[in-house]
Amino acid sequence: MIEKELIFLDDELTSRDEIVRKMSENVRKLGMITDVNAYMEAVLKREEKIPTTVGLNVSIPHGKSEAVQHPFVTFMRTKNPIVWDERSDEKVKLIFMIGVPIEQKDKLHIKILAQISKNLIDETFRNRLLEASSTEEVYRLLKQIEDHIYAEGKENGE
Repeated sequence: MIEKELIFLDDELTSRDEIVRKMSENVRKLGMITDVNAYMEAVLKREEKIPTTVGLNVSIPHGKSEAVQHPFVTFMRTKNPIVWDERSDEKVKLIFMIGVPIEQKDKLHIKILAQISKNLIDETFRNRLLEASSTEEVYRLLKQIEDHIYAEGKENGE
């Protein structure tokens, strides 16, 4: 679900759409989605309804799309905070984009969102993401999220 190739640090992109495209293209390269445009359309449609900014300089874009073949979380830390949605002045620097196959969308999607949110409430965790100097360091932090999701699934007999 979380791969080193899907972690981007200090990226200089400055718009939501550019970021969603870059992240989607890289997810496609790993075979986790079949169609970049279809997935992007789902994500941006979701953004139009309600922006996915959650405060604390964080956005968690996601969308329901048949293009998603394997669950994934891709992460980007931008070099500078950017305005995520023109309807508000809220800026983000940490972006977690989520994709879950349609047949898993309810349970797994909610588990991923809940675990990311739970970790982000922890100021130490956020600061470690903001201050990490390498992809490897961020990967280790994000694997904690994945490990919790799968451990919880095993406890619940999933």
